[in-house]
Amino acid sequence: MLCIYKNGIFNEKEECIIDTPRKSPKSIPIYRRILKRLPDYHPTYLEIEKRIKAIEAGYHGECYVDNFLEQLDFPRNYAILKDLHIQVDSNSYLQMDTLILTKKYIALLEIKNIRGRIAFQKNPDQLIREFGGEITPFKCPEQQILRQTKRLQILLKELKIDLPIKKLIVLAYSKTHVVLPPKYTTIVMGCDISIYIDDYNQLPDVISTTKFNQLSKQLASRSFEFIPNPIGQTYPLNLSDVKTGLICPICFMKMKGQVKCRVCKTHKFVMQQQAVEDWFYLMKSSITNSECVYFLGLKDKFAGNYLLNKLPLQPVNDHKSRYYVMSQDR
Repeated sequence: MLCIYKNGIFNEKEECIIDTPRKSPKSIPIYRRILKRLPDYHPTYLEIEKRIKAIEAGYHGECYVDNFLEQLDFPRNYAILKDLHIQVDSNSYLQMDTLILTKKYIALLEIKNIRGRIAFQKNPDQLIREFGGEITPFKCPEQQILRQTKRLQILLKELKIDLPIKKLIVLAYSKTHVVLPPKYTTIVMGCDISIYIDDYNQLPDVISTTKFNQLSKQLASRSFEFIPNPIGQTYPLNLSDVKTGLICPICFMKMKGQVKCRVCKTHKFVMQQQAVEDWFYLMKSSITNSECVYFLGLKDKFAGNYLLNKLPLQPVNDHKSRYYVMSQDR
């Protein structure tokens, strides 16, 4: 008997269905908190606002495409894995919006929510958008999905599994006008995705149920939360520009000495956890005891040491050279 995992619920059946829920990006509330730590005239403030809008647009587009996938009839055993993030080796990750796995094929979906006219330019590879009289270059989605395909092939080789890989760039809404399509990848509107997936579902089985079960379990269990590079590594940002201390995530009031927020009753420990997250998203991908004490406004190094060891962080090195990074098991 295999298990069905759909919308977070396991049941025992004779088939295996994995359909992971699409979660709202954790980065959105973190970036909104970070805005409260910067003056609104800071040059990085506008960049963070743009980043929030882009993440929200991407998430809404992915959810819209999910609706079409839910209407499809898949083979007896299938998995739909969303927001997949798997470490392939020390320097590369398999990161996909949506991955569909069956005994017949694997489909990688790179979902985009873009307004205006777009062109997949070559030499160099870029996506060029024209909207509202403004021309904006973006990273090329075709190159993104080709890179992810190679990384998936490495994983499949590791597991000694040979499955055809289908690649689709999916434009969430039909309002996007494609004036120059990609050269090596199929591009499709979200509302038309069923045409392609239905065709893939007619292919013959390539692997056994045992192999399918092995692969789906591997992919689902190895995926962990994606943490973007700190903003301070991309945009000019000095620690002196940043408001330190504990800030209530609900009222956005700075806390001084209280155990709870006087207005919304949010506990101090919650604010401490979130402040450490703010640090990782804003300043650096590591934090020392002294940085923690300064950024959170703690009373001394003992309070910093206690907190850092209580949080789901990974210590690196011993004693004076010790620092902490976010754990992949979070």
